[in-house]
Parts: sequence; C-alpha cells; structure tokens
Amino acid sequence: MDAKALRQHIYDMTETEKFYKEYYLARSNQKELNKFLANLNMDEVFKKHLLILEIEETIPEVFEDSFFFDLSNNDSIVVQKHERYSPAIEHSHTFFEITYIFDGQCTQEISGSTINMRTGDFCIIPPGIKHSISIFDDTIAINIMLRKDTLHSMFYGFLNTPNILSSFFLNNIYAKKANDYIMFRTGSDESLNTSFIWMLAESTNKQEYYYQAITNTLLLDFYMIIRNYSESVQMPLFDSRVDVQRYALIQYIQENYKEITLSDLAKKFHYSNEYTSRLIKELTGMNYTEILRTVRIEHSQDLLANSTMSVATIAEAIGYDTSEHYIRQFKKHTGMTPSAFRKQSASNRNR
Repeated sequence: MDAKALRQHIYDMTETEKFYKEYYLARSNQKELNKFLANLNMDEVFKKHLLILEIEETIPEVFEDSFFFDLSNNDSIVVQKHERYSPAIEHSHTFFEITYIFDGQCTQEISGSTINMRTGDFCIIPPGIKHSISIFDDTIAINIMLRKDTLHSMFYGFLNTPNILSSFFLNNIYAKKANDYIMFRTGSDESLNTSFIWMLAESTNKQEYYYQAITNTLLLDFYMIIRNYSESVQMPLFDSRVDVQRYALIQYIQENYKEITLSDLAKKFHYSNEYTSRLIKELTGMNYTEILRTVRIEHSQDLLANSTMSVATIAEAIGYDTSEHYIRQFKKHTGMTPSAFRKQSASNRNR
C-alpha cells in the first residue's frame, strides 16, 4: 500500500484494534469481561504481544528493545500506527519513543503530569520515563521508536548541531536524569503530516532501502521542526541554573571531543578540575575518561559505517594517538573490533 492509499485507509480498524476495542467495551461489564477473558487464545495473546490488564504475564515491567526491534541487525527505527483502544498502561522503555498526532486529540500521562495532545503535536519520551497514552476513539497517532544505543550512528550530524532537540537527545543518552519529555506543536503543517504517512508506508512495505529512506526523512523532519516550531516547545524546566550548566558540560564534550582535556572543560565553565569531575560523575554515572571514550567511540561508529576512511585515519580523526589504542578502546566499549563493526554495518545495509 503506497502513502496515498494508506492516507485513505489509515482510519480502518486493524485486527488488533478490533480485538482491543472488544476488550475495552467488555471491561465496562464484569460478566462480559469474564466471558471475554475465558475465550482468549493465550498462544495468540503471547505471540502477538497483546496486553491484557487482568493477565499479569502479558504486561512487561519495561518494554525492552527486543519487544519492537530485530536485534540481529542494526536497523534502529520502527514506525507504526498506535493501536487504538489498547490499555493505557503506565510503562517505560529502553528506547526513545516519538508520538505524532496525525489527527484528533488524546492525553499522555508522563511522570505523573497530564499532557493534552492534539493534531500536529510531536512528543518524544526518552528511555526510563514512566508514561501512558489514552486513545479510545478515532484519533490517529503514529509512533516511531528509536534505539538509544545506535542513535549516534543514525543522526551523527544532527547531534553535532547545537539546538534544543539535539541537547535533549544527548542529555538523555549520557545523563542519569534529564528531561522527561519534549513536545513541539506543529498544528496543520501538511508537509510533516505527509512525511509521517510516508514513513509509515515505507515501514509497512519494507521495500529496498526503506530503512535509509525513513532515517533521512525523520532527520529532515527534525530540522524543519527546529527551524519552524522552536517557539512552541514544551518541556519540563530544569530545576536550577546549576542544572543548565551541568547539562551544558555534555554538549561541550560532544562538540570538542577530539582534543578536549578535563582542564579545558573546567576552564570553560569556570570550575576547578575536581568540581568538574564530580559534576560529570553525578550527572552521567561515568568519570571524565569514560564519557570521553564513549563519545569518541560513538563518533567513530558513524565514520566506520558511512565512510571509507581507514581505521588508522579514523583513530586520528577522533583523537587517539595510535590505531592500536583506538582498537583496544573500541573493543572494550562494543565487544568487537572496528573492522568487524564496519563489516557488520555493510552487511546490514546491503540486506
């Protein structure tokens, strides 16, 4: 089904939505609910990952990457229509989740706060944040899941561009506690509306290069949202000016990872070396050396996957004195050598 046909049929109920609507209606009457539960085919329930509030085994404590992603490859984006009438279960996940309201309105409960969403709203929930969404009518929402561990390889250039959205991603990748969500109100922006339908169609059809097409379309959407809707941004405020400075440390390391030292970082923010080191540890759970290595290795993964640069050249480009040191650090961080990572990335790209 192409994007034009999908736009016409997106309001059609899927079999899963029909199941959830029947369940939703049955829950209003105990007798009907008992009958509904008694007739369940549990093999199908578990096979299709159906969520039943009365059956504890169907409700995961945390939605792991494996719930949505095929972990045997590097594809790190899943696009799907939100299943209407599915239970509004408070949950968290190990990935970033984007919810785009294609048409209608709904509410999200995020960390105990109620967020009212309407057509054109674009909300990102980071890993580890408790939330639930309620859609029990004809509202259409499109969900995009992004794996945290591979976000750098997907959006390397964007994350190196200082803006409120890249800062949100970086803080939630490295910090132990950052913002619970970020939301932009894009209203009736037809180009964004069309792009989400198009990404959903690509994800459904899975034709050649669909993953690359979705990745680049979403990246363009990020830039357009930042350009046109930054003033509409809604996100929890930092607790204090100190918090803003702490998160700025991560952004500065990200931008200057090749040659920066702890002394350089401390001088930039007018702190002592000891205080800067303590702030980084409090914020990220890593010491300065560990977070610098993490940033360097993640930048190198993009170069390995998307360039023909030699391993030695990449090592120099990201700040290592020798390729041997880089290879040791890469293997320590990822469990494989740079060459093996490049080979795996090429294999996945050519599937």
